[in-house]
Parts: sequence; C-alpha cells; structure tokens
Amino acid sequence: MPTITNEIQQQRAQRAVNPPPPPCPQYPTASCTPVPEAFATTLPWPGNMAYYGGHVQVTPREYLVYWGRGQTGAWPMGTKCASETITEGSSTATLPCDPDGAGKYMADFVQQMGGTHWAGVQTQYYQTTSSGARQHISNPNQQLAGIWVDNTNANTLPKTSLDNGAGPRNTLTVLGREAQAGINHFGITDPSNANIIIVQPPGLSDPNALSQGYCAFHDYTWPGVESNVYNGVHKGIAYSNIPYQLAVNSGGFNVCGENAVNTDARGKLDGNSIVLGHEIEETTTDPGAEDVVGSSATYLGGWYDTVDANENGDKCAWVGENLLTGTGPVEPIPGAMGNIKGNAGSRFAVQSLWSNAANEGTGYCAGAGTDSPIPSSSS
Repeated sequence: MPTITNEIQQQRAQRAVNPPPPPCPQYPTASCTPVPEAFATTLPWPGNMAYYGGHVQVTPREYLVYWGRGQTGAWPMGTKCASETITEGSSTATLPCDPDGAGKYMADFVQQMGGTHWAGVQTQYYQTTSSGARQHISNPNQQLAGIWVDNTNANTLPKTSLDNGAGPRNTLTVLGREAQAGINHFGITDPSNANIIIVQPPGLSDPNALSQGYCAFHDYTWPGVESNVYNGVHKGIAYSNIPYQLAVNSGGFNVCGENAVNTDARGKLDGNSIVLGHEIEETTTDPGAEDVVGSSATYLGGWYDTVDANENGDKCAWVGENLLTGTGPVEPIPGAMGNIKGNAGSRFAVQSLWSNAANEGTGYCAGAGTDSPIPSSSS
C-alpha cells in the first residue's frame, strides 16, 4: 500500500510496474499493462478485476504476529511502556509495550471486521475447482484465528534491504522466515486460507517503508520467484508486512493515514485499520500476489485488474483523501474512505474495496459506507 506522498510522486512520474505484471488471462503471451500502473488517489481507478486462476481464501483466517515488541531497540528512548493483556474471543496475548494503543486497536479491528458489509464485498469473488465449480469467499464473523507476541526470534529487519540478495540481509527473505515461524507456532497445516500478519514496533520496522517506500504490502512465499528470496521457506505462505504506521513520516507529517477519516483522538489510529484492512482484503482475494511461475505461465494470483495489475485495495486506496494535506476531513464522494461499525460495535476507519458488482456491474469502490448510489448487479 503506497504512502500518499509517494503515490503522488509515482503518478506524476508515470513509472512502470516493477516487477512487470503477469500476462492477461485472455492473452497469455502479452503484457497485462498497456498503461503504467497507478494506484487510486482521490478518485477510484476504474475497470473491473479479472480472475487469473489462482486460489482465493474461501474461509479467511487472520493470524496476528507482534514481532519484536519486547526486544532491544523496539521503541524510542524514553518511551513509557506498560505491559497490556488483550483478549479477542478465544485469543489472549500480552503486549510488552503499546504506548499508542495501536496493537490493541489492530487486534480489535481484525476481531470485529468479520460479518460487516465492508468485508462482505469479498464474497462476490471466487476460485474454480478442477471440475470448474466456483467456490466463493465467505465472510465469517470470526476471522481472527490467533495472536502471537514473538520475542523469541530476533527481529533483524533494520539490517535488511529489498536490494540485497536473497538471505539474512534481504527484507523479503527475513519476512518470509518469520511468516514460516508463524505457521509453525500456530500449527497451521493448511496455509491456503491463512494470512500471517507481521506487525512491527517503530524501531524494528521494515526500513524500506520508513524511507517512504510504502505503508505495507502482502506477499506469497514461492521458491524461484523474486530472485529466489523465498528459497528454503515453506512454499505457499500468504503474509502481510505491517510496519508501525505512525512511524512512517514525511516532512514531519504521517503519510499512512493518521486522522485520515476522523479528527478526534481515536483518529490518530485511522491509518492502522485502513492499511491493515487494505492488506487483509488483497490477501483474501489474491493470496498469490499476482505471481506467475514456470515456462508455461502458471498463475498463482487470484483477482486483479487486467489493465494495470491493481488489486481490490489498490483500486480504492486513499479515495477521498485531500492530496494537499493528507489528512481528514475526507472529501464527500462515492467510494471515499469512511467508518464502519465492527461486529461488537466499535468504530474503525477503512478504505472502500473494489466491487465488480457495483454500479450495475460496471464496478466501483464499496463497503466503507460511501457506496455509489447506482445499485449493484445481482449477478
């Protein structure tokens, strides 16, 4: 998920997708992007998504891994911390430090997002079985499946870079290994419906994000892709990389959603649910992260745009945001970011999600309480 600042710069520069997107389903030997990739800002990025044949998470299960929260360097000098025990359904964990309340806020969000209209946008998307049958994504009330505060495995992210070769100094390799540690910890035997969400403290966050590259991303571990960064990691793990949103700043301003929707005290954490929700929904509908493998083009990706390879979150990212200030109030337009009420009644800021069914099947951003007034298609 791009920062507001960098998204504006990238759109102005019209940079091409890197790495290049896979071919379109209709044209297996041709590029899928006749135009450079540009994520939505202010207005939705038009055009419906297509199914590329990979799997989706039919019964999505979210696993929160708070990595390195109690390790040396996790928090700035002078941070006043007190441990906090959080309970979400049957999951209980103790956070060594949560000065902004972001850790509990994210756990509350994942616990309460199931069954909402916002998460329900995902149910129109599906995977096909070998017999051609469609299996649609569900929207269970309980999607949080586990919480782990991992202070056993050293968080070495600050010593890594996306530019380094595969190994212990490559960011993707290190994240992939932590995702595998999460699989082992939770005892997940079928990762096809699991998303390992790697949540980081400010001092041990992904350094590429802190240098203004992005707010977060999701990926899929598969040997041979992305310069072999996942070789040696268990194949087929979907994970979300979630740096500390309040630490991603530019010119003294947070660029990952602080007060993006709400201007009250709770609005400080708007970006945490906006960004986390973005990655969760993209993982649910496209856990294969657009990857194509093999000389015969085997598609690991699920659903994304055929024109510029955007996923359901990208097409609606920061819609309604003021591009001059990067903060609220949100512009009152259809598809803009908004608040949802969780299944236990709490308020969370979210971005809308691309719906192929919206606008009588022509597609639009939906789910955040700002849907288009044109009715959705019933098919």
